[in-house]
Amino acid sequence: MEMKPEELDVLISQLTASEHLYGHIRVVDPVHKRVVYQNTGHGLEPVSDLRACFELFDKKTACRNCISMRAYHENESFIKVETSPDRVHMVTAIPVEIAGRKVVVEFFKDVTNSMIMDDASFNQGVEMKRLLDQANLAAVTDELTRVYNKRYILEKLPADLTLALAEQQPFGLIVADIDHFKSVNDTYGHLAGDQILREFAAVLKDTCLDQADWTARFGGEEFVVCLPGKDRDTVLAVAERMRARIEEQVFHYDGQAITLTSSFGVYALAPGDVIDYETLLKRADQHLYQSKRTGRNRVTG
Repeated sequence: MEMKPEELDVLISQLTASEHLYGHIRVVDPVHKRVVYQNTGHGLEPVSDLRACFELFDKKTACRNCISMRAYHENESFIKVETSPDRVHMVTAIPVEIAGRKVVVEFFKDVTNSMIMDDASFNQGVEMKRLLDQANLAAVTDELTRVYNKRYILEKLPADLTLALAEQQPFGLIVADIDHFKSVNDTYGHLAGDQILREFAAVLKDTCLDQADWTARFGGEEFVVCLPGKDRDTVLAVAERMRARIEEQVFHYDGQAITLTSSFGVYALAPGDVIDYETLLKRADQHLYQSKRTGRNRVTG
C-alpha cells in the first residue's frame, strides 16, 4: 500500500476508528525496531522517544519470529500470537509505504482470557505460553540443521546491527560455505550431504564465543555467523578456528569417512562505522567468493 504524505492523517483516522476492535494500534519501523506512532486517548500520535517495538512484550531484545519484518520484506500482511509474562496478544502486521518510506502498521488484540482461563487453569496457561514460544522459535529455525534460518537473518541482523551502531560497538559477520558440496552429494548421496550440513552447522555454532553470537543457514550449504560486539581481529580469529576445525574433522555417514574443507568471508565494523545490513551481508559474501576464487579452504576479510 503506497501513500502520499497528506494521506497519513487519513490513515491514522481510519486506524483510530478500529480501536474498538483492537486494544492497541501502532506504526513501526521494523528494520530499526522503533515505534513511530502509537494510539493514545486522542488517536494515533507520533512517538518522540523512539522506544523499541519489543518493549510492549516486556522483552529486552528483538522478538524471534518478527512478523513485522516478514511483512516488510514480503510486502504482505501476517498474523501471529505473541506472549508477554502475563498476557497473550494476537498481532496483525500490515506493510504501508508513506512518502517513499515503508513502515508496518501493527494491530494488537489481547486474547489472554480466551486462551488462559483463570487461576485454576494456571498450569494450562503456562503450557500454552510454552507452546506458543516453541512455535515462534520453530518459525525461525532451519528444520535440517537446527540453527536459525534465512528468515531469522533478515529479522535479527538489522536489529543487532542497529543496536551496535547506536552504542558505537564493533560488529562482525562471517559467511561460510562448504567447498565442492555438490561433489559430496554426487559421491556419497544427499542423505550424507544432509548429515554433513548438520555437523557443519554444529561446528560453526559451537565455535561461537558467547550467547550474543548466533548462527543461521542462509541457504544450501551457505551459513551466516553474527558476532555482535566483536572487532575485526576477533572475528577473523573465530573464522580461522572454524575453518581449521572443519578441515580436521572427519565426517561419518553409513560407515564412510568423509573429509572436506570450507571457505569463509568476513566483514567487520569498527565503532562509529555506519552501514546497512544488506550492504554488510553483501560485503561479507564478496569476501567469501574471493576465498573461493583464490583456492578455497581459506578466510578472507
